[in-house]
Amino acid sequence: MTNKVERMQFKYQYIYDKLRNLLENGRYHAGDRLPTEVELASRFNVSRPTVTRALNALQEEGIIVRKTGSGSFVNNLHSYKNKFNNRIFGLLVPGLGKGEIFEPICTQIAANAEKNQCSLLWSGSEIRTTEAAKSLVDVTQRYIAHHIAGVFFEPLELSPSFDQINRKIISMFQDAGIPIVLIDSDYLPFPERSNLDLVGIDNFRAAYMATRHYLRHGEKRIDFLARPYSAYTISIRLRGYRTALIDYGIIPQAEWIHLVNPEELEYITSRFDHPEAPPFNMICANDETASALLGACESVGISVPEHLRIVGFDDVHYAQMLRVPLTTIHQSVQQIGNLALETLLWRIEHPDAPARTINAETRMIIRESCGMTGKAEISPFYS
Repeated sequence: MTNKVERMQFKYQYIYDKLRNLLENGRYHAGDRLPTEVELASRFNVSRPTVTRALNALQEEGIIVRKTGSGSFVNNLHSYKNKFNNRIFGLLVPGLGKGEIFEPICTQIAANAEKNQCSLLWSGSEIRTTEAAKSLVDVTQRYIAHHIAGVFFEPLELSPSFDQINRKIISMFQDAGIPIVLIDSDYLPFPERSNLDLVGIDNFRAAYMATRHYLRHGEKRIDFLARPYSAYTISIRLRGYRTALIDYGIIPQAEWIHLVNPEELEYITSRFDHPEAPPFNMICANDETASALLGACESVGISVPEHLRIVGFDDVHYAQMLRVPLTTIHQSVQQIGNLALETLLWRIEHPDAPARTINAETRMIIRESCGMTGKAEISPFYS
């Protein structure tokens, strides 16, 4: 019995998909009459009740109108799309599984979407190769085929080849007339700004705060570590870092900035394994990088925070559970998720409005890794 039901459901879905594709590809136009149930049953070699179920589903979604004694007619497809697609959004987030920050953001988007009677299509995983990144183009095509009402997109990072893929994905959605809300980062390098809404944090201010934390304790040298080809948000954080140093009368030096993977132990040892020197002060581009640096230091015998002090970004859930609890910039993933959905809903209602940048709240969380818990701050040179 179960297999029979499953076969019926498959046939109904197949007919539904075929008819919907014909309608959306222009085979039938508004006001056109569809073939009769008998004709469709014969064409697809199924029973008439199976055809009836598919037609009823199309009618419930506003795609067709069924008139007793007259047949089934194509509804106004523009009205259908506005009505139906406003309930389906796409999530295209390659950062899922990376850094522990995007999964709770997406979970919050999903929770709010359900409250607003919207549905979500999910796609996202950690992308490390260009070939894997190209699979996101296929996902984009599927989203477009589903006529989603809008999409949340986190641009790819950590490879120079990803820029072209980001641009292709954006172009595909824009050509299809699908609104896009960027999560965390623009896909264009600072100081360029795309014409898309962006939800994230004020990265300049957050980095300024992290740098100022060291400066207010009298430190004169502060280093910055980021992985090569990181998201464009990192370049903005670098500007906040540099500005804070300059405001305190310190000229940042090129050798203080490290664009390297923290797992490169030879580099870490050569730069920071100097027990006789004063502790180094490090700002890491995010908590994932900070966590990897902590692991590298432990493996080569560099003591944190005695020889190397570390501050991160994000305040991921494991930040306080590391061997040395991590000082970090907290960003509210719940608020980012809420703002992202609100922004997409707003954009659908205001398609011609200028692009907006919406920032969630941030604050600094002081833990042991910075080596300054309980230490009094000195008077700042600049506030």
